[in-house]
Amino acid sequence: MKKGLVIIAIAALFVAAMALPAAAVDMSISGYYQVRGFYQSNADRGTITPWDGATAGVIPSPGDLNGDGDTTDANETARGYASPDAWWDHALCLLPVFTITDNLKLHTAIGIFNNQMWGSSQTSGACSCAGEVGVDAFGADATNISWDAAYMEWATPKGTLMVGRMAGNYIYFTDWANTEMCLDRIEYTSPLWNGFGLNAFMEKRQENSATSGNNAADEDIDRYSLVFSYARPCYSIGAGINYVRDRSGSATGTTWKADQYDYVFGLTANDPTNTWFFEGELMLNDGNYTDYYGATQDIDRGGWGYYVNLGMKKEALTVGVATAFSSGDDNDSDSDYDVGPASGLDFQPLYIIYGPYSNILNTSLMDTTRKAGYSNVTKFGAPEVDGGANDTATGSQVYWLYADYQVNPQLALHSALGMAYADKINSSLYQDDEFGAELDLGLKYQLMSNLAYELHFGYLWTGDFFKGASANNYNTDDVYQIDHSLTLSF
Repeated sequence: MKKGLVIIAIAALFVAAMALPAAAVDMSISGYYQVRGFYQSNADRGTITPWDGATAGVIPSPGDLNGDGDTTDANETARGYASPDAWWDHALCLLPVFTITDNLKLHTAIGIFNNQMWGSSQTSGACSCAGEVGVDAFGADATNISWDAAYMEWATPKGTLMVGRMAGNYIYFTDWANTEMCLDRIEYTSPLWNGFGLNAFMEKRQENSATSGNNAADEDIDRYSLVFSYARPCYSIGAGINYVRDRSGSATGTTWKADQYDYVFGLTANDPTNTWFFEGELMLNDGNYTDYYGATQDIDRGGWGYYVNLGMKKEALTVGVATAFSSGDDNDSDSDYDVGPASGLDFQPLYIIYGPYSNILNTSLMDTTRKAGYSNVTKFGAPEVDGGANDTATGSQVYWLYADYQVNPQLALHSALGMAYADKINSSLYQDDEFGAELDLGLKYQLMSNLAYELHFGYLWTGDFFKGASANNYNTDDVYQIDHSLTLSF
């Protein structure tokens, strides 16, 4: 059946292409095919395990890693720690666009293999085709073809209207706090009026009212967004409000609801020669995490975060310094949930600390119950959890330097050096706030105009955060990562 779906999709594209002259519709297809090799020391299925497995009794309990129902047998330690993750995977992304008229188009996106690991039916996760990042976790089935997006784009002198399933989520002023997923929305973008612009959309996150069987109960999750911007030749500023109306807890029995607000501000600037550049974003969280209908204490939202990047470009060399912050919450007994915005999967300035296969800061695809070293608000345990594996409201503060050098039109080099800390920690769980220091080296070589090879190396000097509480004082190991890929774009 799964192979049949692939054949049907390819046949449908072929039939559509053959019928285009008669239908007076133009179709173009872009996309890419990528093959990648990945290696990470001290890891287990997409999560780093930075503990020395040589000394029994001084490492965290790994849980049931081999799936036999027993969390205490000897195989857990041997398999869980001081062992690497290594695999090959591949992904094919097709982006057909049907042009009906000059101002009316149908955009589609098709994902095939979706980072399916060679020799396996499972995905390594983190597939970026059509903004489908964050959907499939490590180990999910990857044999199905995924028709990820289909939306209409109608461009008029009064603005552009897009309707359908398209890449969405946090899309504001920078990649920080953004994890794109294909979601169902109606979106409008205005033309620029003397530098002023407007973007607004309505997004259906979950349709539960019509599918739950609770008759007329309001159980949906909807998102509404309004963004204003102003651009001049050397700078642009913006402000946006994001509102999530969550009634998924309002099924029969009326348990809870949530009204969540994010206020976002952005600034980008450069000097007239484009030598110096700056980008920054600030997000403030408001509203309620959980508003109970009964006597249970409500949980308010009070987190915040920011990202700042200052750089200089001189001919082939680009250098810069950057920082990103997301507030934490070390008090799970009050009525405030002060965890800031997530550092999204589109934001990966450091290969390991912000990488999709480390489970330190970017955790949308990973098991977040292992330890509290995360800053992804959508994956934290409930605020009222008192300690334990789900107490994951640490937040983060990261600083890094970076340099990029274009050696020639074919070869580009990259390097970065960063330090990462938790914003707040529960002293009963952790003795220190340092996640660690990381050094990255990378290159990209353009073999042909449409064929590129990339090689990345990252080394994380593990911080004492991973030693756990003083009473535990786990033995830790450093972690290094190597990945390389060959990408054919078209």
